[in-house]
Amino acid sequence: MLHCQGCHLPEGIGHPGLVPKLKGNVGKFLSVEGGRAYLVQVPGSAQSTLSDAELAEVLNWIVPTFDPEHTPASFKAFSAEEVSRYRSVRIRNVTQIRTELLSEFSYD
Repeated sequence: MLHCQGCHLPEGIGHPGLVPKLKGNVGKFLSVEGGRAYLVQVPGSAQSTLSDAELAEVLNWIVPTFDPEHTPASFKAFSAEEVSRYRSVRIRNVTQIRTELLSEFSYD
């Protein structure tokens, strides 16, 4: 949580206008193509000192804890292998990618 709280704050509320809140948002990424990878590739995740297995555990806790409403019933837990694969790809424009991914989310 140390790496997540630095930007998203302890309760996942974010910094309005700067850093999005985890609450009510993080689960949405699991419903769009590229969203799972994005959750691993954001700098706080990808560059953390957590091992791949530890990061998988943290993500598996964060998603249903902070956004049970948007976590798909078919949510498949992140594995260390998956985290390793996604983590090896660095993203440059976090804000642009996040905006594009969330624009694909269906609000039905």
